[in-house]
Amino acid sequence: MTETIQYDELPVIRLREITSDDRALLSELGTAEVEGEWNTFDDAPESMLSGAYYGGGSLLIELLDETPVGVVTWIQIPYGPNRRSLAWNIGITVHPVFRGRHIGAAAQRLLAQELFSTSDANRVVADTDIANVAEQRSLERAGFSREGVARGAQWRRGAWHDRVIYSRLRTD
Repeated sequence: MTETIQYDELPVIRLREITSDDRALLSELGTAEVEGEWNTFDDAPESMLSGAYYGGGSLLIELLDETPVGVVTWIQIPYGPNRRSLAWNIGITVHPVFRGRHIGAAAQRLLAQELFSTSDANRVVADTDIANVAEQRSLERAGFSREGVARGAQWRRGAWHDRVIYSRLRTD
């Protein structure tokens, strides 16, 4: 996928397949300095190279000048026993040098549109720590709606954390 779309007030970015040339960036994205307090997990970023990250996928975020700036990931989650009730759950990591420029919002919006266009899912969801206000604003800028709080939903850094749930529907 190398489609480029311009949204009002969002930068133009591209999502593309991850290649072995991206190893250095993936390694850097996996450091404690980049992961920060919100993304401290045990998975090695190199696992994204296979394109099968947690049964979903991952793509590199890059600027139009081909500067790599981060990664988006997605997995399918069920909302019922039938296949029509599957939704996509997305995640993102943007290198700190590129944060604050709405790149995350552009990438999340582009990924949601791509998932809608390549599947029959009606729902794309994302969640973030209740204290991660910057990501909440990014999701809202990307067109996601805040739905509520999942209390004690994520084990991270030795404690349970509340998560704010956001969604985007095919009709949004």
